[in-house]
Amino acid sequence: MWILFALLTSLLYAVYYTFNQRCKLLPSLFMIYRGYFLSLLALPFVIIYTHTFPWPFYLIALFQGLTISYSDFKYFQAFHKFGAENVTSISPLTVMITFLFWLIIKPSTLIFYAHTPYRSLVILLSIGFIVLAASKYRVQSFGKKCLKFMAPILILSAFLNISNKMIMYYADDLLLPATLYRVCITGFIIGTVNLLVGLKHNISLKKILKVKNLKKGWFLILLALSMITINFSMHYAINPAYTSALIYLSVIWVMIINKVLTCLGHPLKYQSLSKKWILVLLLAAITLSIAAN
Repeated sequence: MWILFALLTSLLYAVYYTFNQRCKLLPSLFMIYRGYFLSLLALPFVIIYTHTFPWPFYLIALFQGLTISYSDFKYFQAFHKFGAENVTSISPLTVMITFLFWLIIKPSTLIFYAHTPYRSLVILLSIGFIVLAASKYRVQSFGKKCLKFMAPILILSAFLNISNKMIMYYADDLLLPATLYRVCITGFIIGTVNLLVGLKHNISLKKILKVKNLKKGWFLILLALSMITINFSMHYAINPAYTSALIYLSVIWVMIINKVLTCLGHPLKYQSLSKKWILVLLLAAITLSIAAN
């Protein structure tokens, strides 16, 4: 089950990335819209389905909202300081960090891996090859300064992956309602934090509420759907790193989407993997799906 939702998430990420490239929203506006649009999309369902979850659920949702706001801000800083190529080549390391952190947080999973050592080795190698292939998405290799700057962000991203799984422990077996509550809460926090930061840096309310800019935010529906599917996938997966790894198949989805757009006369500017690394990514993803299922 986790495989299906992970594949759906990778596809949604790819389509979302494509439309984001075309809409070209300012990062400051994007983060505000990202938060409030997600919250507003989930709000009707939250109103219809009222439920009180245990307090750790709300605490984790608060942590996620604040952490996403901070980590995205640092990502934008990293893009500006080191370039998208460097940052993108480092980001896949989050998958391996997530895998290791989950073993520390949930040592009981070590029993499962110990009972199936050969399968566990295949899983670890598959994740390693996915990380390696995904890091080849950009042609420029990263430097030590960039890695040092990105290290805290990678760790935060790993904790976000883990919190996606842990928050469902307090969902009272209400997977979809809990996911929508989480989207609503985290979205509101992300929007509010970025609104306050934006207003402080002279982004006017007029610009934020401009119809032309608001119309560009419709594709955030895709992001809302991906937050649901990623929650479902990480809930069912033994280790949330499995989902994080398969999401990098979005690289291949982007290539397929671009082929379609090119045929329609609307090609997308992007850097793709070489055929060799596409094959490595695909084989590693298939192997992980079989071994970890």
